[in-house]
Amino acid sequence: MMNTAINQHITHLICDCDGVLLDSESIALAVLHRQLGSYLPRSLAQGTGQTELALELALHGAIAERLGMMTNQLLDELNAQFSLGLLAPDYNAINLAVSRACSEEVTAVPGVIEVLAAIPLPKAVASNSSLLRIDAGLRRCGLLELFEGHIHSGHDMGTPKPAPDVYLAAAAGFQVAPRHCIAVDDSVTGVRSAVAAGIRVFGFTGVAHDRGQAAARLLAAGAERVFDNMQQLPALLAA
Repeated sequence: MMNTAINQHITHLICDCDGVLLDSESIALAVLHRQLGSYLPRSLAQGTGQTELALELALHGAIAERLGMMTNQLLDELNAQFSLGLLAPDYNAINLAVSRACSEEVTAVPGVIEVLAAIPLPKAVASNSSLLRIDAGLRRCGLLELFEGHIHSGHDMGTPKPAPDVYLAAAAGFQVAPRHCIAVDDSVTGVRSAVAAGIRVFGFTGVAHDRGQAAARLLAAGAERVFDNMQQLPALLAA
């Protein structure tokens, strides 16, 4: 039987969306790599001295490290790093491709529905995705009713992670102090956001591209613990 006892100091649970509730990060990674890879010839033309394969591998790793950022911020950084020459229409097309793929292909993280249903804490979402995309993904995967009324978007607030605002908004929505909340996030950006908000945070690597590297990065960013299977969450909350 699943252990559902909870540490008495923790009264509320706040979850990131993509990569914690929804297995969408691998979808976003594939779409971004495919979309941005078409711009690499521009980078090669800059005379960087790298081969096309080396640039492809570097691009893939750079995207993976930035998952969790708002897409436009991610594109800004990659545009500068790889001299891709992205313009406003390119940003719009890439955002649309990512949103469409994530909406149409997303599935729930394995075990998350059962686990969350068994955890007797009020639950909120704090994500960098738009409210529209969060709602669509949670609805598609049968998770919406667990969070309805407590869904917060850094994208729509205009102050995305790693700023603490979206996690602070989630705590304020419960009318509790941040110290009584615990967060689950899968990105360095998100972990830093929770830490800055004064919220303890567990790092989740269950659907990460490279679990070993992801775990090390999350711990370095300030995650209290890292786990790779949702079935472990109740025991971590009880510890």
